[in-house]
Amino acid sequence: MKKGAGRYRKTFIEPFILLIIAETPIHGYEIANRLSEFGIQLIGLGQMGNLYRILTKLENEKLIYSKWDTNRQGPSKKIYYITPKGIEYLKKSKEELLKVKKVIDKFIMKVSKI
Repeated sequence: MKKGAGRYRKTFIEPFILLIIAETPIHGYEIANRLSEFGIQLIGLGQMGNLYRILTKLENEKLIYSKWDTNRQGPSKKIYYITPKGIEYLKKSKEELLKVKKVIDKFIMKVSKI
């Protein structure tokens, strides 16, 4: 893997994480499960650690916040919620992803002609 490729993947995954949290407040393990709906598989402790680092980064940027849920049976879980700033970031991400989609569509069309 080329230098910096991991950073791109982490940045690219943020809109998906925000979307999942925007749909419903949720805890980290469940976020990992929901990412699989987008074809993003987080397997192993290292990748789960990356997810929690991203969640901390999003919290530090005030895009999400968390509360401990102690009402359920079993251990307490940190539940993540999106902020209004997070919603705005998500909407901007949509616009950026639409631009990327156009580039990818153009690429696919040109390759299909070869």
